[in-house]
Amino acid sequence: MNLTISPSSHYALAAVSGDITHAVSPQFQESLLGALASHPALVLECSGIGILTSAGLRALLLLHRAAQTDGKRLALAGVPQSVRDVMEITGFWTHFAVFESEDAAAETLRQPA
Repeated sequence: MNLTISPSSHYALAAVSGDITHAVSPQFQESLLGALASHPALVLECSGIGILTSAGLRALLLLHRAAQTDGKRLALAGVPQSVRDVMEITGFWTHFAVFESEDAAAETLRQPA
């Protein structure tokens, strides 16, 4: 897994690539929670994700809960069909704001909540 976090004035962009498995989910979760804590919003660019296991789903759920608890905004962008399928089957899909691209997510996040 590779995760790059880039801040902007309205949100942080976290671009992830590779597989989100049990082996990397603690690092994935910690990095994303840190980015969310220090920015008003977070866009997670997912187009590079290959495999998302239950450990990765758990990390996303914890990120979602942290965003709700702290009054932050969270968006997923560029979610591959294979990841979407897993999230739909498990019921996670409806918990997230999902956009086709980072630009679409950013445009929404620039608007008042």
